[in-house]
Amino acid sequence: MSQHFRNRPVLLVLLGLGLGLLVGIGMMVGTLTAVSSSQNAELMLPPTLLHATASHSGESMAIATGQIDDDVEGVFILDYLTGDLQCYVLNPRTFVWGGIFRYNVVQDLGVEPGKKPNFAMVTGGINFLRGSASRAVPAHSVVYVLDANSGNFAAYGVQWDRTAARGGAPQKGTLTRIATGKARALEIRD
Repeated sequence: MSQHFRNRPVLLVLLGLGLGLLVGIGMMVGTLTAVSSSQNAELMLPPTLLHATASHSGESMAIATGQIDDDVEGVFILDYLTGDLQCYVLNPRTFVWGGIFRYNVVQDLGVEPGKKPNFAMVTGGINFLRGSASRAVPAHSVVYVLDANSGNFAAYGVQWDRTAARGGAPQKGTLTRIATGKARALEIRD
């Protein structure tokens, strides 16, 4: 009988090793099956819509981009020498300038006559309420212009006619002053 008890632990160890080997083989087969089936399936991520704007300025001009409609953006150009703010919009159907809008910001920003302005310009996205029956609707962005000398700033927008754009008809107009403000409460004197 003592012989029977001696062989039993060895039998248990061999049985444990056999079961461990079967589990390991099963895991390996499962992993190989998963890897081979995942090579055939594509990884599907939700779509990410990117909207980027850019701006840059030099000594005499600034340029920025902003979304005008769902499928088109405009380029805003500010001439420091004249104060002329312009927006050009390419028509994606005709590949020519589909819209040109202009406005002079000098009076709105209180630029002193004879003093060189110190402009800064950026764009920002906005979704205006569009309940009007008019064909022209506000663009999806506004352009902000600041005169750092006075601290005055203003927001301007474009009225965009989607029907004219779809038909390839050129649009001309004036940028609309939306709001003005003052960033500096103190007057700086030379």
